[in-house]
Amino acid sequence: MLKSIFFLFFVKPFVFIVSGITITGKYNIPEDGQFVIIANHNSHMDIMAIMSIFDSHMIKNIKPVGAKDYFYKNKIIGWISKNIIDIIPLERMSKNNFHANPMQNIYDALDSGYSVIIFPEGSRGNPEEMQGFKNGIGHLASKYPDIPIVPIFLENSGRSLPRNEALFVPFIINVDIKEATTFNDKNTDIKSFVKILENKFIKE
Repeated sequence: MLKSIFFLFFVKPFVFIVSGITITGKYNIPEDGQFVIIANHNSHMDIMAIMSIFDSHMIKNIKPVGAKDYFYKNKIIGWISKNIIDIIPLERMSKNNFHANPMQNIYDALDSGYSVIIFPEGSRGNPEEMQGFKNGIGHLASKYPDIPIVPIFLENSGRSLPRNEALFVPFIINVDIKEATTFNDKNTDIKSFVKILENKFIKE
C-alpha cells in the first residue's frame, strides 16, 4: 500500500510534471507474466523514471534491485527502502560475505512471482556514460531462460540528479523501451548473451 501511494501520488507527478518524461516502446513490456527490466544507471532518478511508467496494478509486482550496503545502511534508510520503495537488497561481495550468492535475493523475488529492475553496470557511473555489464545478468538470464529481459535506455536522468549531488535539475528524461529477449531466444553462452544485451544500449 505505501509503495503504491508513494509511486502513484509522489513519484509519478514529480517525474511527469516537475521533470518531464518521454516514453517510447511501452508496448515492448509484456502485459502478462514476469519480466526483468535492465537499464543503464547514472542516478537515483533511474528507478523513479522507470517505475513511473507503470500503473498501480503493475507497480505492486515490480521490485527494483539496489546495493544492500547503500539502501540498508541504517535503520531509517532501510525502512524506507524496504517498505516504501520495496528494494531487493543486492549483497555486494566483501570479505564478510565472500561465500554468499549476491544474486540470491533476486532469485527469491523471481521465484515468488515478482518482476525486477536491475542495473547490469553494477553501480552509478558518470552522467550519460555507459559502463560494461557485469556477468550477473547473464547468470540470472540463464537460470530463468524463458523470462523476458526488457532493456530500457535512459537519457538525462544522470543530468537531472547526478551522483553525489543533492540539487535536482529539471531535464526531460527519455525512456526508450526496447524489444524484449530471452536467454532461450539467443541460444548462446552467458558471456555472449551479456554482450548482446550491452549492444542493445548502443545509440543508433
